[in-house]
Parts: sequence; C-alpha cells; structure tokens
Amino acid sequence: MNHLTDTNYFELFGLVPRFKIDLNSLDLTFRQLQAEAHPDRHTSHTQAEQLFALQQSTIINDGYQMLRNPSSRAQCLINLAGKAESAPALSAKFLMAQMEWREAIEDACAARDVLALEALSKRLKHRINVQVQELASDLDEHSDFESADLRVNELRFYEKLRIEIDDALDRLGS
Repeated sequence: MNHLTDTNYFELFGLVPRFKIDLNSLDLTFRQLQAEAHPDRHTSHTQAEQLFALQQSTIINDGYQMLRNPSSRAQCLINLAGKAESAPALSAKFLMAQMEWREAIEDACAARDVLALEALSKRLKHRINVQVQELASDLDEHSDFESADLRVNELRFYEKLRIEIDDALDRLGS
C-alpha cells in the first residue's frame, strides 16, 4: 500500500473529484482498502509497520466518512479548489428561518407532539435534499465555489436540526 499523506480522498478512492459520486463504488473501494490496510493483517510485522498500517487505516476511514457525507464532500471539493472562505456570511433571511425551525422544534418538544416532529423531519429532509441538489449544481455544473461554500454552511445548519429532531423523537419514544 502506498504511503498516504496530504491525502486527496477522491484520488485515494479512485473517484473523479465531483460532488455527485457513485456511493456504491465508494463503499466497495472502502471495503477493499480497509481489507488491505486493516491493522489485524499486520500483526506479524514490526511495530513500525503495524503503526503505519493503523495510520493508513485511519486515513481510509476518515476519507470514507468525508466522502459519504454531502457537506464534508462539498467542503473537500471547495478546499481542493483553494476557494474556501473562513466563514461566509449567512443571510438574515436564512438566519430567521433557522430561528423559526428551532422554535417549531422546541414547541413540538414542549407539547410532546411526535406527529409535529415527524412532519418537521419530513420537511427538513426535503430541504436537505434540495440543498444537496443545489450543491451538486454549484460544484459539478457551474464551478461556483463561492455559492457552494455558503450552501455547505447552510447544509450544516440543516444537518444539526435533523439531529435535534431525531434526538427529540428518540426521547419521546417514537
């Protein structure tokens, strides 16, 4: 196995650096790379070789997680293009919408209203899907890294909301 440093995860997994990737191919390549690098395969080697295998396995795991997640995959593409901003400004309209989402979640939790939380979850999943499609367009069709950088930050807000809703549903026993 080649030494993996300063890794381009797309290259590691044999993928063209694009937002839309074949997740089945990613999964298959991950299993192949992990089988090759797994530390258990190197127990009879020197301690240095075992450590190296562990490091490679960690890089493979990190790359897989990054490429599986749409927001981190998009951020990876933005970084590869050298176009990342430190913190793109979110619009007042978007921030107000976030406050409304949070209030709706809090209200549903306070009322222990599982149906309301499920409805919010459904709306949020739709919003996330739209955001992912817009990211694909920004990155793969238009190379609009500025817009993509902003959308990544917005998507991360939506992902946090999804976790909040899922946690609330778990607490309420749904």
